[in-house]
Amino acid sequence: MHTPLLVFDVNETLLDLAPLDGCFDAAFGDATARKRWFASLLHWSTVTTLTGEFRDFGTLAGHCLDTLARQDGISLETADRQRIFDTIATLPPHDDVPDALERLKAAGFTLVALTNSAQETVDAQFRHAGLTSLFTHVLSVDQAQCYKPHPAAYAVAANALDCEPAAFRLIAAHDWDVTGAMRAGCQGAFVARDGAVLNSAGETPDVIGPDVADVADVAEQLIAAAHD
Repeated sequence: MHTPLLVFDVNETLLDLAPLDGCFDAAFGDATARKRWFASLLHWSTVTTLTGEFRDFGTLAGHCLDTLARQDGISLETADRQRIFDTIATLPPHDDVPDALERLKAAGFTLVALTNSAQETVDAQFRHAGLTSLFTHVLSVDQAQCYKPHPAAYAVAANALDCEPAAFRLIAAHDWDVTGAMRAGCQGAFVARDGAVLNSAGETPDVIGPDVADVADVAEQLIAAAHD
């Protein structure tokens, strides 16, 4: 089903978290600590949503960072902590992203970003990455006081676009995000970053970008569908 309204997840889908690996290596002596920290951050965003005790993503990120340091027996230096948060604000887009977004924009699609990050954070990220002008809306779930994959988080995009959830497609590199969107009534598209596969417990969207092409491949599929 063709829709001209595309809503993109941000972290890992559009922006590359790899530059954080060096920060975590310096602070923890282990670059893979970044993945453990991000998994904990997603876990606690779910906890706060389910319990109704919303904390913004930046605050949760700090708590998860401190907990990881305690777990690893690390005394986290103030400079290392600041370097991590400064890097979050300056993450680059994945190599395939700028051209893919330009092609979608030129093909007549309306582009919207919807992230669990705080509004101030995503605004800084998009300014640095040079993506702001490509998007009609850059949105944070802060407005809903809950995180994706709660249905109310996707309603932030629906409200901004003045449409029903079924009118837009959520594009993400996280299968839980795609499943959440589809169960909220949206269409979905999965970006298989780093060879990721869909969990069979969730939904399977009709558009999937293989790990060799990612957002660029998703863009080509959507543009081709628009001309069918």
